[in-house]
Amino acid sequence: MNDPSRTFEVEGQWWLPGRDDRKIAGILRFDSDSGAELRLIGTFRSIFEEGERTQQPGGTVTVAVSMESIERDGTYPRIHGLAEGKPYTLEDCFRGRTTRHLIGGTGTETVHVNQILRGAYFEKDEELAANGMSVDLRYLTHWACSSALKETWAFRTDEREDLPLDAPDITLEARTRDDAVVVLPEGDTLRLAHSVTVEGDRVTTRGLTQNFSFRFDASSLCPLPELVERASDLQDLVSIATGRTAEFDGMRFWHPDLIWEREGRQHRQSIEFFVSWNAKDKSKNPGELPLHDMFFSYAEFGGIDGIGRWLESAARHRGALGRVMASRYAKSMFVSDRLLNRAAALEAFDRTTFGHSQSKFKTRLGRCADLAGELFVELVGDVETWAEVVRNDRDDIAHHLGTRVKQTPSAQLFLADSLYWLFVLCMLRDVKSPQAVFDRIEHHPELTWLGPKIRAAL
Repeated sequence: MNDPSRTFEVEGQWWLPGRDDRKIAGILRFDSDSGAELRLIGTFRSIFEEGERTQQPGGTVTVAVSMESIERDGTYPRIHGLAEGKPYTLEDCFRGRTTRHLIGGTGTETVHVNQILRGAYFEKDEELAANGMSVDLRYLTHWACSSALKETWAFRTDEREDLPLDAPDITLEARTRDDAVVVLPEGDTLRLAHSVTVEGDRVTTRGLTQNFSFRFDASSLCPLPELVERASDLQDLVSIATGRTAEFDGMRFWHPDLIWEREGRQHRQSIEFFVSWNAKDKSKNPGELPLHDMFFSYAEFGGIDGIGRWLESAARHRGALGRVMASRYAKSMFVSDRLLNRAAALEAFDRTTFGHSQSKFKTRLGRCADLAGELFVELVGDVETWAEVVRNDRDDIAHHLGTRVKQTPSAQLFLADSLYWLFVLCMLRDVKSPQAVFDRIEHHPELTWLGPKIRAAL
């Protein structure tokens, strides 16, 4: 069965804001890999509504169609829809294909959709905003390492003669844990929420599943892009900690105006958000993570208070953090681009942290290495030599000097990985991570393997 958060198809009526008198039947399809597409039986605009209209002196109206008018008339910043009783707002859309008939027939139109919001209408010029957000991240439950599931096997004994002879009595128990809460600057709050669900058809299978998710509540309305940036900061942390891409498995927003009542009580209605994300989990067994593969756990990181400190640091270094993690999430990026992006991120981190605007690149690397501490020294060996090699490679790539044309791609990859770990260690120091985090990273098999490769590349 397809996961409805990753793929769905709905039939409904669709129209442009302010044009609800012209509703067009169509099918909206979403797939987390390929994105969203709206196929209409009809068109949002008739052929006579497009192009540049000019009225001649005699009253004749001429319509001139140009590439610019086709592009303009086929761009739909926002579309409204109603499907299966739910309101939809489709954002940042444009026409892909269209067929028209001058005499008879309705024509068809295919529209590419960048973002889907299910559960609310945002008007034509209304800002997309919310004051709450919930995020489901792959591997977050693994990272939390806190099981609320209990399994008991009871066998027949003298005290339990009621049990069968050849089979145990198996009991599964679950108890929902209290939310872990941290108050962020400006009164915002972040919760690590826990839930338990029952699965199975009651005939052949029955089981318990637990899940951890983040819930962010802002003190006022925030534009959706700002909330998504917060979610991205959380995604980056879980990805670093687990060594996997913590893909978004679900995202919802909450707006103060969306409330429904039942039995005299008010409940908030969520807005589901669908988009084809760039950061995708490409691991061999998605969703599976042995605990010993993680670089550090939620508890070792300092729990919810540690996450609060991470969000504060990520807000200061968001651009640099985004460049580093994008170079990791993108599996097809050139090795030279990985090195350049990570080098630029370290320059930005150093500039923001230490405030030196005129320092040379090698000097910035040295300061970052000092901040990272002894663990980074053990990884690369002689920091001075490492910094000089990285500087030469960076200058050669950035300025096309051609001084090291015999540098092997594998050696360049290991240097790029050293920059990734330098940035990660600096971020972990910046948030005052407990020593247990660095101890766990130091003994991780990946760093044990990577260290000699980096030192050989020098």
